[in-house]
Amino acid sequence: MRVLEARFHSRQGGGEGFIVVAHVVWSRDRDRPDVQPSPSLMGSMVPATMLAKLQYLVESSAPETFTRLMALKSQFWSFVDVTPSRGT
Repeated sequence: MRVLEARFHSRQGGGEGFIVVAHVVWSRDRDRPDVQPSPSLMGSMVPATMLAKLQYLVESSAPETFTRLMALKSQFWSFVDVTPSRGT
């Protein structure tokens, strides 16, 4: 299994913070990843368009989605490899 954490950087008010929007998860038995919204979003006012944009980024980066998302140059989106180690 491989996992990328999708982060959105709003940059409003000069802030450097980010929101964890979702995890992009590749299961061993699937070629395409699943976008799993972050549980922390459930109580927030994050627009559905943010998840739709993430889904677009995932789909448009195929077939090498993991590599392309990690290399994406964006002022709003970043992707961090949070794949669990095999020993955990």
